[in-house]
Amino acid sequence: MAVNGFRFSLERVRSYKYSLEEQLKLQLAAVRRLQEEEEARLEDYRQARAGCPAIRGAVVAEDLLQEVALLEALDSRITCQQERVARARLVAREKRDQVQVAMRERKVLDRLRDRQLQAYRYEAGRQEQKQIDEAAGNRYCRGRGD
Repeated sequence: MAVNGFRFSLERVRSYKYSLEEQLKLQLAAVRRLQEEEEARLEDYRQARAGCPAIRGAVVAEDLLQEVALLEALDSRITCQQERVARARLVAREKRDQVQVAMRERKVLDRLRDRQLQAYRYEAGRQEQKQIDEAAGNRYCRGRGD
């Protein structure tokens, strides 16, 4: 049963939805990379803060003011970076939701296409069987007439 004659009427829409889904997946990958970079930067700041001599208690009195200023600067960077990480996570979550919606829309069209293809194949099979039956009937009638 050839499907050469089958034409899905919404193929352009399905194709568009597929390409949109692929674009969104690429965007999601880029957003996730950015999120990972932001999280790595935050971890670097936290490690730098944990490595400060003032935190470890190995600071001399002369360097105390400098170390306190360094800690305050690191605390400020950590706070800002936590906000950036939170924003990156939010953007990634929104992009993931968009990808999921696009996938659902495409899958609906895929299921519709599959159902229509199945109906087409069924009807083509019926027509083929009808032709076979007619040919067999004609052969039988010709054979009786001789």
